[in-house]
Amino acid sequence: MLADHHDLRLVFVHGSGHAGRAAFPQQAAAFPDAAFPVLPGYGDEEPAVGDVAAGAQALALRAADVLVGFSYGGVVATMASSMEPPRALVLVEPALFQLCADRPATARLIERLEPIYLDATLTDATFERSFTLALEGHDVGPAVTPQALRSSKRARLHGAPWRHPVDPAVIADTPTLVLTGGWNPAYEEVAAALVELGAAHEVLPGHGHRVIDHPDCSARIRAFIDGV
Repeated sequence: MLADHHDLRLVFVHGSGHAGRAAFPQQAAAFPDAAFPVLPGYGDEEPAVGDVAAGAQALALRAADVLVGFSYGGVVATMASSMEPPRALVLVEPALFQLCADRPATARLIERLEPIYLDATLTDATFERSFTLALEGHDVGPAVTPQALRSSKRARLHGAPWRHPVDPAVIADTPTLVLTGGWNPAYEEVAAALVELGAAHEVLPGHGHRVIDHPDCSARIRAFIDGV
């Protein structure tokens, strides 16, 4: 068994939306001693090519006992685990589509989005507009505000999550919990692929992608850590 969660070095890894502690309001209250780092390219930093790998390396240097990765942060956390294996790994709606690229829902997702990532004509003003149109089918218009332009630039430069290398053996060798919301078949295909590698899987419905907002999410994370 792992030590009491108060004695463990827990690190929460945010996705592509809110950064740091702001990305995990429920977990920040439930795990006040945990670390909530801001990944490269967020906060006051300008996004750059290489941010994802740099973020994974920075996480590995923290030598966390438990890494908790949400969405794109699940990719970064898994990459970090390949460099410095944690004692346990929790992945919440992880964007690990590279593990199931040949499964139908994920293949359709990649087919829609890959041309957007590969289109060199898209700019900071137009990338996120094209991405959202391909993903969700509605037009959000061009990015205009500094915040929107930075978000679009970040999405463009950080690239498709399935293009970042992850080692499936990390899941096989590390006690892993994956939490999904049951709302999207591609994320459920990711979970199924992780289960085949040895992960435990639980579905917490009702909050869409933001499973971290589910009222039972923090308790499930704590129960998993305490039971490993």
